Amino acid sequence: QAILCLPRSFEYSQKNAVLVPAAALGVGGMLLYCLRSGRRMETIDMGDGWWGASERRFKGKEDASIRPFKVETSDKEIEDLHRRLDQFRFTPHVEGAAFQYGFNSSYLRKVVDYWRNQFDWHKQVEELNKYPHFHTTIEGIDIHFIHVKPSYVPHGQAVRPLLLVHGWPGSFYEFYKIIPLLTEPAKHGLNEGDVVFEVICPSIPGYGFSEAPHQKEFDSIATARIFHKLMNRLGFKKYYIQGGDWGSRITTNMAQMLPQSVKGLHLNLVFIARQSLGRLIRIMLGAYVPWLVGFSREDARRFYPFMQKNVYDVLQESGYLHIQATKPDTAGCGLNDSPVGLAAYILEKFSTWTDKSFRNRDDGGLESKYSLDELLTNVMIYWVTSSIVSSMRYYKENFSKDPDLSAHNRVGVYVPTGIAAFPQEIVHVPRVWAKDVYKNIISYTYMPRGGHFAAFEEPKLLAQDIIQFVQKVEQL
Repeated sequence: QAILCLPRSFEYSQKNAVLVPAAALGVGGMLLYCLRSGRRMETIDMGDGWWGASERRFKGKEDASIRPFKVETSDKEIEDLHRRLDQFRFTPHVEGAAFQYGFNSSYLRKVVDYWRNQFDWHKQVEELNKYPHFHTTIEGIDIHFIHVKPSYVPHGQAVRPLLLVHGWPGSFYEFYKIIPLLTEPAKHGLNEGDVVFEVICPSIPGYGFSEAPHQKEFDSIATARIFHKLMNRLGFKKYYIQGGDWGSRITTNMAQMLPQSVKGLHLNLVFIARQSLGRLIRIMLGAYVPWLVGFSREDARRFYPFMQKNVYDVLQESGYLHIQATKPDTAGCGLNDSPVGLAAYILEKFSTWTDKSFRNRDDGGLESKYSLDELLTNVMIYWVTSSIVSSMRYYKENFSKDPDLSAHNRVGVYVPTGIAAFPQEIVHVPRVWAKDVYKNIISYTYMPRGGHFAAFEEPKLLAQDIIQFVQKVEQL
């Protein structure tokens, strides 16, 4: 009988040998699924804040009205500017230096001469006022934004709200050329499907016509929360968002904070700073077998030689960042007092961040991509609002908490995401790396030309990519 039972025992043991591991795998899979599901639900806490002057904090309910605003100037303002330009102290440039030492002072003399004798600020103020401007008070400070609706909506077309967020040293003015392409695409040869937008462009607090925070620690999270409140105040429950530079981090935080409100996120710059041994190995392998680490041929072309493009070039272009992330008020006070110093500091970025090779040109290549009227209008927005110091403080507030801007990368972005990778951007982030944070990339485009200031430099290319991205989202 014992012998007869042996085959049964053996059979039972065999079943256990199969069933127990299978059950363990099943339970483990369930746990892994739950953990992954939980991670998907992780969001950045929205919190709340107050950034106004301390004495105003408890003086009644905040005014939630939307107030029309108009950019204005005066003869006194222009006379003061001209007086300061007339007192410009010229520093001879180093022969043959082009823009390698920063802004070429000989070309700067030409810019100052144009600014003093030909630039018409009254005319540019009219240009700024061609779109409707508004102010509204959120968390104790006045937020400036422009809100542009399409003048004509064909029958059957839905209007999608789109928030565009700028960075430094840009402004809401960066979007003036792309706005008509988004609000009236058919009129500009972009009649692709039924996508029409109404566009909202806010100024980051401390930039331009948005009031500067009066309290410390105003970072991208606070900005993201304020911009969500702005969109909600305008009556939008779901909307698209787009950003580059600081606008990329702000809109990413918005998607991490309230994913249910963001229909889609479009970026023309991706912050992925987190490093690891595995990534270092992939970088080394990618130089020889890019396909093995998920790089395309175009990724490899833009990424290598690695040290030159990702270390030396970045170090050469990031001296300003260390200053602004540590002692912004020291350097800022000089820029706030000297229009020429301010122009040199800002416009140098519009040279080398547009195309790195412009460092080798005596004029920094500035007028090959932009007009002096456009460039000086952006500078004037900083000058007339005295906002250069508060804009620089934004680096201090963000980098003090998060030195490599990677803390938020632990919270995945699960809203549909589109990335426009411009070839002259400061750094290139391959799609396979972007997926570490952006879990639902439905559009990744290698743009044929263009740099950091995409909307300002290549508005039609960027508008087309935004429209095509939104079409894909709408079809999901």
